[in-house]
Amino acid sequence: MKYIPVAASALLAATALALASWAGTIAMTLVVCGLSILIALGWPQLMGVSARRSLSAVIACAGVVAALGAGIVGTAGDLFFWSSVALAFGVMSVFLIQVLRGTGRPHRLESTIGACAGVLIATTGAGWVAGLRYPVELAGANGGDDAGGILAVRGLLPVEDTTLLAVTGASGELAVVTLAAGALIIATLLAAIPLPNAWAMLLVVLGSVGAAIGMTLAWGELTLLFAGTLGLVAGLLLASFRRFLLAQGPPQGILSGIAVGAAPIAAMGALTYFTERLLLV
Repeated sequence: MKYIPVAASALLAATALALASWAGTIAMTLVVCGLSILIALGWPQLMGVSARRSLSAVIACAGVVAALGAGIVGTAGDLFFWSSVALAFGVMSVFLIQVLRGTGRPHRLESTIGACAGVLIATTGAGWVAGLRYPVELAGANGGDDAGGILAVRGLLPVEDTTLLAVTGASGELAVVTLAAGALIIATLLAAIPLPNAWAMLLVVLGSVGAAIGMTLAWGELTLLFAGTLGLVAGLLLASFRRFLLAQGPPQGILSGIAVGAAPIAAMGALTYFTERLLLV
């Protein structure tokens, strides 16, 4: 029962991201901004730090600026520029707050490290916006004839083509972020099953990989190799997070539980975006 807020937060966040990927960039940006605010509200409480209001404001602002920046830039190379800026200024603001608090304050080191970690998690959420815009929306601006062409591969089934380990769904393109969010949904559900750590980690990873490959076979212009890699990344992230959470014990308070559940979902945004840049370019 103590882990219900964590699981519910992760599941709802992944579902919201999956739905937003269908609605477009504006919807995705709004969802990521909301995700950053939820993390900001519970993160200082989770870390048990002082100056909670000011540090929550810094974390929220960093995440919102990063998401908005990814949503408005005009070239693919700048998609993560504002995330870097927000991270830098967020960390600087955390240190400035600690200086303004004066000397002799308790738990200053823990407060600084915890708040910086919150800023990092919040800014990585912008990867969901960046991943949605790249490559379909922006790749053509960098000289490509067809922005979606690098996603279009030949199919596995006889009715499509004969190339092995590649698939294109008859229904059209499956966005990479939709695939990542769907894999996270399955991984979250599997992580909630009360099993020993070793079996749970294996189940989460294999389930996430299977879900990603299954969704690609059913619908999507992505190679099975890419889908499997993305599913593997999502599964390892959730499995590692589950193991760490059980080792540390349940978070205290509803807001802390929400922040804990939303944190790995936000972090997956950066992993999704950079997996795109590495494997689809």
